[in-house]
Amino acid sequence: MMLAPECVAPTGCVLGNGPVWSETEGFLWWVDVKRAKLHRYNPRTGNTRRYDLPLRASAIALYEGSFLMVGDREVGVYDPSTEVYDTLLSVETEPEGNRTSDGGVAPDGSFWFGTMDDQEKDASGSYYRFGPDKALSQLRLPSVLATNTMQFSPDGKTFYTCDSAEQEILAFDFDQATGALTGRRIFASTYEFGGFPYGSAIDSEGCLWTSLWGASRIVRYTPDGKVDRVIILAAPRPTGIAFGGPDYRTMFITTARVGMSFPQLDARPLSGSLFAVQVDIPGLPARQFGRVIG
Repeated sequence: MMLAPECVAPTGCVLGNGPVWSETEGFLWWVDVKRAKLHRYNPRTGNTRRYDLPLRASAIALYEGSFLMVGDREVGVYDPSTEVYDTLLSVETEPEGNRTSDGGVAPDGSFWFGTMDDQEKDASGSYYRFGPDKALSQLRLPSVLATNTMQFSPDGKTFYTCDSAEQEILAFDFDQATGALTGRRIFASTYEFGGFPYGSAIDSEGCLWTSLWGASRIVRYTPDGKVDRVIILAAPRPTGIAFGGPDYRTMFITTARVGMSFPQLDARPLSGSLFAVQVDIPGLPARQFGRVIG
């Protein structure tokens, strides 16, 4: 089944990422990592707003009317109503050349995020858990080049992630009682599409929708790793996915234009825009930091 999204906000982000739907506001929020911006889209009016950030935020989560935010090598909270940012802690174990990457909220309300070499040369990226108690712990997972996708199945028993450079999506068994990750396995390979897995989202049927950087595609994988739907974009570098709208049947897709040449941008001028498409299977509300699901 092929779906075609439309551009709803031609924001021209250098590296759009981390979209999150706020149900209480009816807004879609996302960041532009390279420009240190926070973007907001109102689908009722089509209007967008941009906020300046004091750090290169790479992932956000809803948190008590504000956003938990990771960027550069730190964790903080940003309140868009006051435009005030407060640093909570620094990730002191990270090398100087690393920055945060993708992130997501776990069933226990903790925020999981990854790091990466900002120059994308060394596989020095790690995984972290930032708990509701504001404690940071490093997850015992192998170092990677570019950490992306931090998603949990609806029942919370499976954790999905990827090292984009390997063109593989990984799955782990997650024990919610102990926090242990076991049973590492290759969930799906994206090599056949010629793309690199980036941000993802889970729908209400437990299927994983993954953006494929370089392939102009969003692919839906069933829980057994099979492809059953594909979305083709007018931008070659999709980065993130979020479900929203009153029925969660609107899929929002962030994209990037970083590294594209002028001829490439002339051919794909909507690169860096926000896209939306209606899907028949609804997504799930965004988990909020500090709230336990169960």
